[in-house]
Amino acid sequence: MQPELQLRLQEDFADVVLGSILIALGLATLGLGAVRARSTSRPLSYLGIANVLYGLRLILDTDLLGAWVGIPAPVADWLVAVITYVLPLSALLFVEWALGRGWLSSIRLALWVQTVYAAGAILIDAVRGPGTALRINNLVVLFGLTVMILNGVLYLRLYLRKNPGASRVAVRTRDGKVVIAGSAVFLVLVINENMVEAGLLPWGVSAEPLGILALGGAIVYAFAHRVFANETRLAAISQELETARRIQSSLLPRRMPEVRGLAVAARYLPMADVGGDLYDFLAADPERLGILVSDVSGHGVPAALIASMVKVALAAQAGHASDPAAVLAGMNRILHGNLERGFVTAAYIYIDGDTATYSSAGHPPVLVLREGQVEELRQESLPLGRFRQAEYRNGELRLSPGDRLLLYTDGVTEALSPAGEPFGDERLRDLAASSPDELLGRLAGWTGRQPGEPLDDDVTIVVAEVRRLPLEP
Repeated sequence: MQPELQLRLQEDFADVVLGSILIALGLATLGLGAVRARSTSRPLSYLGIANVLYGLRLILDTDLLGAWVGIPAPVADWLVAVITYVLPLSALLFVEWALGRGWLSSIRLALWVQTVYAAGAILIDAVRGPGTALRINNLVVLFGLTVMILNGVLYLRLYLRKNPGASRVAVRTRDGKVVIAGSAVFLVLVINENMVEAGLLPWGVSAEPLGILALGGAIVYAFAHRVFANETRLAAISQELETARRIQSSLLPRRMPEVRGLAVAARYLPMADVGGDLYDFLAADPERLGILVSDVSGHGVPAALIASMVKVALAAQAGHASDPAAVLAGMNRILHGNLERGFVTAAYIYIDGDTATYSSAGHPPVLVLREGQVEELRQESLPLGRFRQAEYRNGELRLSPGDRLLLYTDGVTEALSPAGEPFGDERLRDLAASSPDELLGRLAGWTGRQPGEPLDDDVTIVVAEVRRLPLEP
């Protein structure tokens, strides 16, 4: 290598290293944006593109590519000019994402000015040679910087007026300190660079690339820190949800009750890790059984907490398990005032030999399948927890060998197909002879999901068949 060329490369070494760092930072930012939600992918893309372009400009502005890759100097000069014209657009797009159009749409105006200037400058350079339009570039950039700074100050004043303690919180956080420091370095060095280039300052010292690196690194650090912090919180929440799921699973009966002359099967499929459906039993003795199916309004952890209250309220009714209306009234008294705006629907049926007594609290009707025909045990009643003086009444049904009782929650009938059509009462009636597993399989097929995959609502199915007739086909 010629001594003169080697000397020039040594002089450009700092720019090459810094440019490489900026390109790597930009690519990492683009990669981070590609795996994030839409709310953060756009600003990360703006930052990533800005860092990559600035890094390329630093390297193209040296003798490295011409010496090692063979890029002609005019081509490199033309690429440097194009990047210089286009680069501010990324910064303006980022600021517009953060602050909006600005006071009197001034940020949008600056964006249009930079866009028109960039397009015109590229055309001028194509005709008259690279860098011809760079003469006013610094003035255009200073205009954009002035607009961004003024709008940033106005936005900050309005924000602090609405949130008086926000400045203290920002300064105290690690993210806030890093971004504030990076922004200060960036503004000072970029303003200095453009004023020096425009001949507005008496000195010629400039270090704009360090300002770009400081700001880009600070913002990427803040984004990455927030991302990893959120991931840590999500992992902790996931672990807590798993604990809640295990706790809720412990609320469900561990095994089906053994009652002479009766076979019982149940399935529960929450829409999330935890849900608001519950089924439980009050077993008086080997000859009698009380069955409860309930559905808490809402979903997730709040509904699961109320479901645990429902279980406790049911257990408190063991003394009069044979009177379904009294069971529901007692549960209503316990739950009233403890659900805020929520409520609980429930159906309770007590089977004693060949007699079934039932009552409902705003719940879908119990289905009875006998001799191929389906009957509904429907009652008009109020849900639990909303009205302290709500009254419930009993209905009675005579049972025969082969009769099947089906209790369920509205997650069954309201399950939607991909076209938005509900599963409906008629389809459920047609499947009243199916086992709970078969019914869940049909629901999965109806909604376009795989068997066992959660639906759009919690689903509970309890089947009781007289004289232990097989539940499975």
